[in-house]
Amino acid sequence: MAPKQTSLLGFFSKAPGPAPPKRAADAGASAQRAPDVATPPPTRKRARHSPVRNEPSSPSPVKATERASLTPPLSSDTPSPNTGGRRRAARRVNYAEPRADSDDSEAEPDEADEFVLDEESASESEADSAVESEEPATASEDEPDEAPPPRAPRAPPTSSPVPVARVHAHLTKAERRVEEEKRKKQENEQAYSFLLDVRDKDMHRPGDMDYDKRTLYIPPSAWKTFTPFEKQFWEIKQNHWDTVLFFQKGKFYELYEEDAMIGHRECDLKLTDRVKMKMVGVPEASFDMFATKLLALGYKVGRVDQCETAVAKGMRVGEKSRGGGSEIVRRELRHVVTSGTIVDGHVLSDDLNSYCVCLKEQVGARGLSRFGIVTLDAATAEFRYTTFDDDAVLTQLETLLRSLRVKEVLYEQGCLAPGTLRLVRNTVPTTCEITMLKPGTEFPDEAAARARLARLFDTTPSGLAPLLETGGPALAAMGALLWYLEQLHLDVDLCASGNVRERAAPQQGHGTLILDAKSLVHLHVLQNDEGTEAGTLHQLLNRCVTPFGRRLFRRWLAAPLCERAAIEARFDAVDDLRATPVCAEILQAFAKHLPDLERLQTRIAAGKCRPRDFLLVLRAFERFRDAKETLLEALHSCTSSVLRTLLDEWPDVAERAAALRRHFIAGDDGSFTPVQGESAAYDAAVDSVRAAERRLDDEKASCATQLGLAAHDVAWKHVGTNEIYQLELPARTKVPAPWILMSQTKAAKRYYTPRTKDLIRELKEARETRLAALKQFQSEVYAAFRADLPLYARAVRAVAQLDCLLSLAKSSEALGEPACRPTLVEQDTALFAFEQLRHPCMAPSALTGATEFIPNNVALGGDAEDIMVLTGGNMAGKSTTARTAATAVILAQLGCYVPAASARLAPVDRIASRMGANDQLFRHQSTFMVEMLEASKILREATPRSLVIMDELGRGTSTFDGQAIAYAVLHELATRTPCLCFFMTHYLTVAATLDGYPHLANRHMEVRVDDEQRHVVFTYRLVPGIAESSYGTQVAQIAGVPPEICTQAAKMSRAFWAEAQRAHAARAHCALPLESVADFAQLVAIGRGEVRADARGLSTLWGAAARVHP
Repeated sequence: MAPKQTSLLGFFSKAPGPAPPKRAADAGASAQRAPDVATPPPTRKRARHSPVRNEPSSPSPVKATERASLTPPLSSDTPSPNTGGRRRAARRVNYAEPRADSDDSEAEPDEADEFVLDEESASESEADSAVESEEPATASEDEPDEAPPPRAPRAPPTSSPVPVARVHAHLTKAERRVEEEKRKKQENEQAYSFLLDVRDKDMHRPGDMDYDKRTLYIPPSAWKTFTPFEKQFWEIKQNHWDTVLFFQKGKFYELYEEDAMIGHRECDLKLTDRVKMKMVGVPEASFDMFATKLLALGYKVGRVDQCETAVAKGMRVGEKSRGGGSEIVRRELRHVVTSGTIVDGHVLSDDLNSYCVCLKEQVGARGLSRFGIVTLDAATAEFRYTTFDDDAVLTQLETLLRSLRVKEVLYEQGCLAPGTLRLVRNTVPTTCEITMLKPGTEFPDEAAARARLARLFDTTPSGLAPLLETGGPALAAMGALLWYLEQLHLDVDLCASGNVRERAAPQQGHGTLILDAKSLVHLHVLQNDEGTEAGTLHQLLNRCVTPFGRRLFRRWLAAPLCERAAIEARFDAVDDLRATPVCAEILQAFAKHLPDLERLQTRIAAGKCRPRDFLLVLRAFERFRDAKETLLEALHSCTSSVLRTLLDEWPDVAERAAALRRHFIAGDDGSFTPVQGESAAYDAAVDSVRAAERRLDDEKASCATQLGLAAHDVAWKHVGTNEIYQLELPARTKVPAPWILMSQTKAAKRYYTPRTKDLIRELKEARETRLAALKQFQSEVYAAFRADLPLYARAVRAVAQLDCLLSLAKSSEALGEPACRPTLVEQDTALFAFEQLRHPCMAPSALTGATEFIPNNVALGGDAEDIMVLTGGNMAGKSTTARTAATAVILAQLGCYVPAASARLAPVDRIASRMGANDQLFRHQSTFMVEMLEASKILREATPRSLVIMDELGRGTSTFDGQAIAYAVLHELATRTPCLCFFMTHYLTVAATLDGYPHLANRHMEVRVDDEQRHVVFTYRLVPGIAESSYGTQVAQIAGVPPEICTQAAKMSRAFWAEAQRAHAARAHCALPLESVADFAQLVAIGRGEVRADARGLSTLWGAAARVHP
């Protein structure tokens, strides 16, 4: 007969016995799990009252972490252990080592001078442990009844432990819970297996072509081991693996696992380093600060909020759950924020627009790309869509991306050409997030996009109607963007205002000057070469005082006007404002404490605005009437039609805002509550709270009478927000036995009576109901504001336009002398003539701080030639002269004064430039290939009203090929492509060959040379004629090239020049120069009708012929 087995935990103080032989049923599974653990040999019976959990462990070769899984089954005659001792020990463990899944959502620190005896918290901790542990499996029916024979010492397990069902066969429910907790503790000492080999939901690993970084695969076996909180966490995290999730727990936000490592690494947060559920935490009030920092580093940030308090949870699940139910506090992913979808102004780093761009590419006409693009500025909920056919070098796509501050790009997997994707990656900033969406569900077709739009908009916005009628790739892109926003929980909020409109294609001016991507970069309009605003026109001119004014001014600068009447009207407004300096003072005072109304009104429309911000918005709109009346008085004598229209159409929103405020009472803390009678639900909830408070006061008086104390000796004491209404009594007061001591000091003790606990629960539930009624009322107020949103938006737009006009007036005033308003000329071709012109970003002025700049007279078109061939030394100022003239054109058509003594202008419709030498490896294009593509684009798109800048064309290939190409392009511009053009070149022969052509003038930058000292002086003056040399060897010496090398280079330069002159003399016997032969051949082709030519081109060719044979 087998010896009787001792108490279960007595086994842990003994060394393991010899191993028994394996059972036949288990032999086949040895490769999958560890060998079975044997029942230990017979031991002496433990005394019934010996300690169970609190005794020191005896030395044993078995690790402490393994013991929970090595517990043998008890015999039927084993006495029951002291479960009460177990419970107390388990409670101490819970306090000393809190778990990640504890749900202490209302925890508050106790006062420093108090000793807290919170028995209720201890019991709740036990209940939480029961919630987070699964019920043990039932015992196996074939459990052996007697101990096996002795065996050799057992090797440590290599895989899974003994099945829990057999281990827990004869334990009580309390014992099972303790053993289950020990088992789970052991499991928590092992990392999650699915994090050791990360895969997406389609089982792709990082680095695979189709890997989806947004999802995480979690095997079904892992879900069975999760506690309720772990399950809640991983259910959200598995679909947002690339997002840093902030989980709200009470007054804190916590980050777990990989997110915790990111918070520790990037934000220096203290890490609670555990094998599972590593954690860092931040206070609730600090969320914006840490979210902003992570967004700036390129991370996605998600916020998971508690949908209820602990009291609301109790109201939902009932009192039953307090004794061990399976419910935890509900949490939901409120939203995910990316760098391109930031909606909260408190998180945004500046006032300018930031865009999320969704694009779809199709094959269009002639096999070229056709794009449908939707842009979103999430902070203002502004959707814009456009469709266009691009050229071979994707000029329009690049122009659009460069004119916007792109923070995020979405595209369809497998439907974007490799060259297009390379252009996108190399055009947007390096911090821009580029996300691939799968075709079908994520990037829907047009039919699915229409269905999604119908679900989001009850009434179709007027700006969306054209897109629904025409369809095309832009509609599919809109559907994909809305799907993406749905995953971020932002689609409903951002569509609430219905701010959807069509955007003009990048190369379709519609009354504005077209600045392509290259011109924006070369002329430093919005950004400089380093990607910042230092030294740009935007930094120079944008002097707006309101955030929405600054955003509008940037759009004005990227697309100046090109119609004479509109430009004149804007100049009239600028002149009136310059003549009335008080207007700037009025707007400055008005906007001093003005919030970002454009962004906040969209948050109100979505119902997601903070009450404090809502009150700021209403107070700001109430001030609009006074500001308008003051401005009307100051501008009573103005003649500008723009200002008159602006003030006349300025809507009166002050009365609407005041009427809204009459429905509620604003508190000093930034909150507001309904006026009595405005919300029946709120009034009823307030009455319930007051009634509960009265019952508590009655209970306090009853307790004072029961104890024989004076009323002033009994008081309520609130500890944090959870342990409220503690009955504070003098320390020596004797109380009835059922009273629970909650906390104490030297002078007082605080209690809960049985009646008090029920009354407090009733009070908390009443307050929760009041809070829900208040939120409902606030939603109704926001909805009333949304009904008048178009009116408020018009008022904000009027202030923004006035702010932009004042910015132009202030910038014109600060340009220094000389500065002038240009005289505009109406004609079919462009022209400009500037006297004493300076570059605005370099001219001496209060804006730039510069002290010296050499002015020049620059003119093209009209009485002057259309093409200026600029030669001169390196560093002599050729490119600067061309840039200065182009910048002056932008200023004039923007409505700003020009830094010149006089200016005359016929508006330009496009500025196109080819400057610098850059290869584009991402397109597999060499430097010369890039030059030729840009040149062909200019020749194809130039019009008689265009301004073209060609800088050193042909330098990317051999000297003779480059010279031939420069000549051919310049000849084309002079004869067949009428436009205004600066053509800078170091090929002096090209300039000399075409010298004397009609509509073409040779100019050069003056340089003074000391031949003996090999020293050059740049005067930066534009003078007639062709330069004598490029002075490359002298510039090389200035740059620090050794003198002996420069001397050798000068000798070789002279030798090469002499050889070229001899070759030219050898061809002197030809009756006509080769270029003249080419001109005659073209005239013959025109006469035969083989080539078409306009009057200007024909005149140029006849003039060239006459120059040779007058």
